[in-house]
Amino acid sequence: MKTMTAAKGFDIPTTAARLRIYVSVQKRCLKTLSGWFLSVPHYEDKYKIGYHLFEHCEHVGMWRQRLVELRGGKPDASISPALAQLLNEVNDAPDADSMIAALYGIIIRSLHTTLTQHLDEADPSANAAELRLLRRILPELESQLDWFEQRPAGQVNNDWLSGVQNFLDLQNDGLLGEGSSSDQVKIPNSRPFRRPTTITFDDRIGHEKLMPYEQREQLNYDESLIEQFRIFFNEFYAAGFLATILYDALDEGGYPWEMITDFSQHFWDEVRHSEFGAIRLKELGTEPTGCNLTLFHEAENMPILHRIVYLTRGLEAYFMPRKQPRAKTYQDAGDLRSQLFADQDWSDEINHVRYGSKWSEHLLEDDYRTQDDVIEEIKQHLGKVRGVECVAIAAPF
Repeated sequence: MKTMTAAKGFDIPTTAARLRIYVSVQKRCLKTLSGWFLSVPHYEDKYKIGYHLFEHCEHVGMWRQRLVELRGGKPDASISPALAQLLNEVNDAPDADSMIAALYGIIIRSLHTTLTQHLDEADPSANAAELRLLRRILPELESQLDWFEQRPAGQVNNDWLSGVQNFLDLQNDGLLGEGSSSDQVKIPNSRPFRRPTTITFDDRIGHEKLMPYEQREQLNYDESLIEQFRIFFNEFYAAGFLATILYDALDEGGYPWEMITDFSQHFWDEVRHSEFGAIRLKELGTEPTGCNLTLFHEAENMPILHRIVYLTRGLEAYFMPRKQPRAKTYQDAGDLRSQLFADQDWSDEINHVRYGSKWSEHLLEDDYRTQDDVIEEIKQHLGKVRGVECVAIAAPF
C-alpha cells in the first residue's frame, strides 16, 4: 500500500505572513543597534554592531522586495502585539552587555533557527525565490552569532535576560507564535530606552583635541600621517550622528524605507572610516586614544532634516576639498596602504553628499524653505550653542 508523504513548501499567504515577521524582526534589530551603538563602550564592539546594522538593513530590503512581488504581500503590515512587545523589551535593556546578550543570544539566534527551518521545509521549485534569499542571509546571521559567542559576555543582568527568554518561550512557536503579551510576563530590571545624547567609550578613549588641518600640513610626513589617521578614527562622531538619524527616523516612523537604506549605508561607511583609523594607527605603532565629539554634541538634538543637511551639505562639503589631494600625496609617497584607505574614503564621501541632497530635497518637498534656508537655521543653532556667531559651517580639525 502506498503511503502519503507530508506536504512540503509554503503557499503565498503563509510565505507573506512569515516574511512580514522577518521584516519586522530585522527592522527592530536595526533600530536597537542604531540606538545602542552610541552606548556600547568598546570601540571594537561598535565596529561590529555597525557592520551588523547594515546587514540587517540589506536583509530587510530583500524581504521587502520579495513581499512587493507576492500577491497580498503588504511589506509594512503590522506583526502580533506580543512579538512587538518582546522586541521593544530587548531595546529597553538595562545595560549594553545585556542588550547584546538578548538581541544576539535570543532574538537573532531564534531568527536564525526559524530561517533554517524555512530553508529545510521550503519546496525547491515553488519557493525558489525565498530559498535564494535564505541562502544569502543565513551565512551573515551565522557570522553575527559567531561574533557574539566569541565575545566576552561582560556584566549581564541575568534576571532580565531570563525574563526575555521566558517571554519568547511563551509565544508557543518562537518568533512565529501568537503567545502571551507582557501583561502575563514580568521582566525585572527593564529600563525604558532613551536615545543617548553622547557617544560612550571605555577608559581607553578620552575626549581629545585634534590637531587643526593647517598645523598638520606643516608636519613631516610620518607625523602628519599619524595625525591624519587620528582624524579617521574620529569619524565615530559622524557614525554616531547617523545613528541618531536612523534611530529617530525609525522611532518616529513615516520616513521612506529607501531613506533608511541610504543612511544605513552612510552610517556603515563612517564606521568603516573610523576603523581605517584604528587599523592604520596600530600598523604605525600606536593606538587610538581619543575622539573629539564637539560636532556631535553641538547638533545631535537638531531636527532630522537639519542633521542631514548639516552633515552632508555642511561638514561633508567642508572636508571634501582635502580628499583628492590627500590620496594623491599618499600615492606619490609610495604609501599605498594609506592611499588605499584615503581613496575609499574620498569615493564614499561623494556618495554621502548625493544622499544628503536627495533626501533633504525630499523632506523639503512640501516646505516653503530651501536647503539654503535650513543651512542658515543650522548656523543660528550653532551660534546659540557656542555663544558666538556661526558665520560658516566648519570644523576645528
